[in-house]
Amino acid sequence: MHEFVHVEIPVKDLKRGKAFYGKVFGWTFQDFGKDYAMFMNPGGGVGAALMKVKKVTTKPVVHVYIGVEDLDAKMKDIRKARGKALSSKTEVPNMGWWAKFADNQGAVLFLWQRAQPARQTNLPM
Repeated sequence: MHEFVHVEIPVKDLKRGKAFYGKVFGWTFQDFGKDYAMFMNPGGGVGAALMKVKKVTTKPVVHVYIGVEDLDAKMKDIRKARGKALSSKTEVPNMGWWAKFADNQGAVLFLWQRAQPARQTNLPM
C-alpha cells in the first residue's frame, strides 16, 4: 500500500496533448468531459490523465496521488507529522475520494482512497 496510483499532466490544449503523448508513448485516452482525458500505462501500474489548464507553468507541475486504505486516518497522520491538510476529502462518484496535503517542507501531494466494490447479492451458493 501507499503506492503511487494516479498522475495528472497539465496541458493547455487537450487535443494536442493527446496527439503528442499518443504518438510518443502509444497511450490511448478516454475523455471525461472536455477538460480531462485519462489513460492507463499499457504495462499496468500507475494510471494517469491529461488535465486542461489555462496556463502551463514552466516549473514542473505534476499531481501525484498516493493510495491509502483510510484517507481520514492518513490525514491525521500527516497533521501529526507537521504536514498540512490543503483540502477536505472530496468524492469522485463510484471511484473513491481524494484530498490534497503539504508535507512538512511544503511539497504538495494528494491522497487517494479507492471505493470498495459493491457487494453482489443473491448469488447462488
